[in-house]
Amino acid sequence: MFIIHANLDAEARWAGRALPTKVAERVSPFAALLAFLAPPGDPVEIWAPAEVDPARLTFPATMRVGTPPYAELEWAQPAAKHVNDRRFALGLAQQLGCALPGARVIASPGDIAIAGPWVAKAPWTTAGRDRCFGTGREFPPELAGLLATHGELVVEPWLERVLDLAICGDTEAGYRPPHRLVTSSRGTFRGIELALAEPYDALIRVAGEVAKALRATGYRGPFGVDAFVHAGGLHPLCEINARLTFGHVAHALGSRRGARTLGLGPVAPAGSTVLVEGAAWIT
Repeated sequence: MFIIHANLDAEARWAGRALPTKVAERVSPFAALLAFLAPPGDPVEIWAPAEVDPARLTFPATMRVGTPPYAELEWAQPAAKHVNDRRFALGLAQQLGCALPGARVIASPGDIAIAGPWVAKAPWTTAGRDRCFGTGREFPPELAGLLATHGELVVEPWLERVLDLAICGDTEAGYRPPHRLVTSSRGTFRGIELALAEPYDALIRVAGEVAKALRATGYRGPFGVDAFVHAGGLHPLCEINARLTFGHVAHALGSRRGARTLGLGPVAPAGSTVLVEGAAWIT
């Protein structure tokens, strides 16, 4: 039995909070997709944050809840808190000279020094949660609550995206070609498209620097780098995910199932292949 710890609640735990029950129930069906990272042909047991009805799966996998006594594969290494902190990613971007103008760590609203639209993000969060948007000195009411909860936030200019990108790999084994992140207008993750019209060499170079920086901290294992294209060009280092990502899953599905797209959402489009009913599909 190949056992996988799909601890999709790792960011919440690093932030010292429990993942809300409704969020855990919403994300846990995606945990089943990690079955495609197991060796082909091996029976798979996946431990997720919340219960998943096995009848929703269209592939073989045993679903459990909680933390397994041991695991051959885990979504996130519990000790990888520091390298998944957005402040770590911002510091590296500043070191590499690719941070966005005005991006900084803030401890109070008065620390924001961006005249136009901006986004403030908690140090640890995923899929567009625990963030708020503002413009200049116009502070949304959520900002005070986020600061009270997290102490510090990472603030950066909010730029209209032309294309969201990512690259994933392993600090010891290199990385796969960049892929497109399908997101909402506010950056919420919706899926992955593997084919890109351009190679985005700058993103590949930054991924190499990220791997070096991660190794320098003692981290070894999977990672991903989020980036985006805006009107002014490519921002090659938006976030670092020092863990498995759904990019790893999408590339595995590309190899095993010939998938071009991995979609996450309640409604699968016509002609797609459903993997998890009401949650995930491929084309």
